[in-house]
Amino acid sequence: MNETRTPPPVTRRTISIETKPTQEGRKTRTFSVDLLAWVLANPMWSLGSTSKERTHRPVLLAFAGSTSAARAFQANLQAGHTASEPNKGCGLRFEVPRSASFRYESTSKEDGTLTLVYLPSVFSLRPPTTEVDSLSFVCMPPSAWVDAQAATLARAMGSDAREAAIAAYFVAFLDAHTALPIANDLRFHLALFRAARKEPWCRIPDGSESDPGDLFAQGLPGIGFEPPVMCNADPAAFAEFLALQTARHLPRELQPQEVFPHGKTPVHRSRRVLPRSAAPAAQLSLFGAL
Repeated sequence: MNETRTPPPVTRRTISIETKPTQEGRKTRTFSVDLLAWVLANPMWSLGSTSKERTHRPVLLAFAGSTSAARAFQANLQAGHTASEPNKGCGLRFEVPRSASFRYESTSKEDGTLTLVYLPSVFSLRPPTTEVDSLSFVCMPPSAWVDAQAATLARAMGSDAREAAIAAYFVAFLDAHTALPIANDLRFHLALFRAARKEPWCRIPDGSESDPGDLFAQGLPGIGFEPPVMCNADPAAFAEFLALQTARHLPRELQPQEVFPHGKTPVHRSRRVLPRSAAPAAQLSLFGAL
């Protein structure tokens, strides 16, 4: 039960931004980085879809490069320029709309920089006060956190320990997005998580790069995150679901005081909207290889 998991490999593919000269006689400039991971969740925001062929608007993009290259690439991405693979015509293209308020978080060491670009409203454990009871989020726990929790749960949960840790993270998001009380019982959280994944308002990654569906992810294990789970539920439908699952799975001996009220999740909230795994730069072995 205490086996050390082998870190998954980091996937890399080059993406570039080309900027045309503003003055005659100057050359087109190209800024390139390594694309490590990306997540699509188009139903989660109004600007998610685009009619442009093979052009995606991800809710998360992770890239790495030399510090100067990463900064130049980020500046141009923030300015609204499209990033694309070198093989024009059949490569992927990525857009990050300037009006969508994406967040950029970078980790640097020596001459290397890892940058996460993401939409905070999608990944936030605490939704804006105007969106209370809006059960729309993407749950994507850091693998290091899941591993640590699974180790502490191994004796109690056995082979279900790792899934139970992910379930607790998912339920923490549910608790933060609804005023309904959720029982503080780990086995109930696991049952709730398993049942939720079968509901039409819950999605796991599927599809392909050309036909990604509602939720698509690539490269996340290599940068230290679990596969995402998307929740986009109508509050009334979720209330009915929670009542049914509570009646079906909640232990009868659970005392009323063991039900934690809204907002009192046992999962620690990171100061960052999107928590990252511990020491991501070292884990990715990015530096010294760029």
